[in-house]
Amino acid sequence: MGNGLYKLRRIEDAIASYDKAIEFNPDDDAAWYNKACFYALQNNCDLAIENLQQAIHLNPDEYREMAKTDSDFDNLRSDTRFQALIQD
Repeated sequence: MGNGLYKLRRIEDAIASYDKAIEFNPDDDAAWYNKACFYALQNNCDLAIENLQQAIHLNPDEYREMAKTDSDFDNLRSDTRFQALIQD
């Protein structure tokens, strides 16, 4: 649902949808990652980093690699916190 809302440019609703998913399943790594992407697109660096950190904590191999090339994070590339998260 979150991705569908995002495609409709309803980013806040998409984030709320992922919040609900996490409420039901706190280990939903994809929801954490997608929230990080959406926050990054909004230039909300702190929340983007926080959510990405949780996604990487839950599934380090997949999300560390994805974040390295995901254009959603282009505005975070110079942030030292982001750089530390994507290091192997």
